Amino acid sequence: MKRLIATAALAGLVASPAFAQSYQYNPAEGPYLGAGIGHSSLDNDTLNEWDSYGVSTDDTDTGYKLFAGYQFNPNFAVEASYLDFGDFSASGSSGPDNANIKLGVDGFGFALVGKLPIQNGFSVHGKLGMVAWEADLEGNATLDGSYYRASAGEDGTDPFYGIGAEYEIQQIMMRAEYERYDISDSGEDFEIDLFSASLGYRF
Repeated sequence: MKRLIATAALAGLVASPAFAQSYQYNPAEGPYLGAGIGHSSLDNDTLNEWDSYGVSTDDTDTGYKLFAGYQFNPNFAVEASYLDFGDFSASGSSGPDNANIKLGVDGFGFALVGKLPIQNGFSVHGKLGMVAWEADLEGNATLDGSYYRASAGEDGTDPFYGIGAEYEIQQIMMRAEYERYDISDSGEDFEIDLFSASLGYRF
């Protein structure tokens, strides 16, 4: 029994360095996680038309995202993300009558990422993917002394693309990105631009 325990202990001591070595960090491949914050803006023909009529519109907000990815080699990765684009609103009034609407959009994205390493941990990249989005619309109005309130939800899947630059030092990633999300619903187009800065960690 003692010989069996000694043999097992010796095998463990020999295997441990090899096991640890097999999990060494490799900057050219492996998983990563990150989070970002930025500026989102919405371009929509209906909102633009309302704005031209004097309706007060707010088509920008703070956007957030969480992302996880896996890099297969220095030039290719796949990435999944959760995105919250914030809220966009419009309001108007005429005498005692008024109306307000608010649109909130979030979603889950999946993208293929092509990277071009430059030097000293700096790289540029482009991404192409799809976003499964969900939009919640809330509105209220006071017309002829009566108050009305309504809400609706829509969802769908549409493409997005982006470009960015990344700097990595000691497994810490720093990113700056621009992404365009082309959302279409009921024949109407909603283009959301997200400019973001992110921090991440490579395992």
